[in-house]
Amino acid sequence: MKANVITDICPLYKEPSCQSSLDDEVLYGMTVEVLRRQNGFLRVRTHYNYEGYAIPSTLLCDHNYACFWQNIPKWTVWSPYLDIKISPTVQAHTIANCTRGGLLGVKDSDEIIGEGFIKVDLPNGCTGYAHRPNIEYQITSWSKADEKQMRANLVRTAMLYLGVQYRWGGKTPLGIDCSGLTSIVYMLNGSLIFRNSDIRPGFDMKEIPFNAKQPGDLIFFPGHVVLYLGNDEYIHSTSYHTAARVLINSFDPSSPIYREDLAETVTKTGSIF
Repeated sequence: MKANVITDICPLYKEPSCQSSLDDEVLYGMTVEVLRRQNGFLRVRTHYNYEGYAIPSTLLCDHNYACFWQNIPKWTVWSPYLDIKISPTVQAHTIANCTRGGLLGVKDSDEIIGEGFIKVDLPNGCTGYAHRPNIEYQITSWSKADEKQMRANLVRTAMLYLGVQYRWGGKTPLGIDCSGLTSIVYMLNGSLIFRNSDIRPGFDMKEIPFNAKQPGDLIFFPGHVVLYLGNDEYIHSTSYHTAARVLINSFDPSSPIYREDLAETVTKTGSIF
């Protein structure tokens, strides 16, 4: 059975308990496959092939509507956090919220209504109004022919998360971990990579030599991953006790933002090109 996420964030836990560690966050409007029910939780698999335990109230378990929803054109939310209104005015009641990466359905018309709003379909079967400047048509694919633009887009997208607090298992501007950052950056640009800090078969990423790295590529360490920006600098979400946020560090020993512990523990480098 398929189901839609109907809350801003659907936490995915490692075990069927809220006392378990947070493994991932599935975002508003994403569709999951429900595998089984266990201890009051639902074991689900995401469209990027990641599994965990979800709280049932975060999902609309309507297989037919979820299949319909999965196949209609979508908007992607790009603002850090977005209110969906019941009518096209800023004073209207908020009926839903989305973080960056959340999905809304595209109506037949993209006419601007009221105070800069556009009418959108919602994953619970309702409709609402979103500010048009905060959403863009969903990117579901990418091309190796557009490598230069894709690399620039990956860097630009990663920089949107600069300063966001570290959250184990997080994947939004409210809190994000290292692989949450890299996976959502790639997803927003049409590429699916493994959710955790590794390269796995069946995803777009492949291993390359460290010296071949270019902006947008990923660099891996034991239990950690960063996105390379160029000029020996990289952006990452770190739990390091003096930081605990998304920031930029360097491989250059002469740089004031040099991280020796990371520079000396690189395990592999990955690229989709």
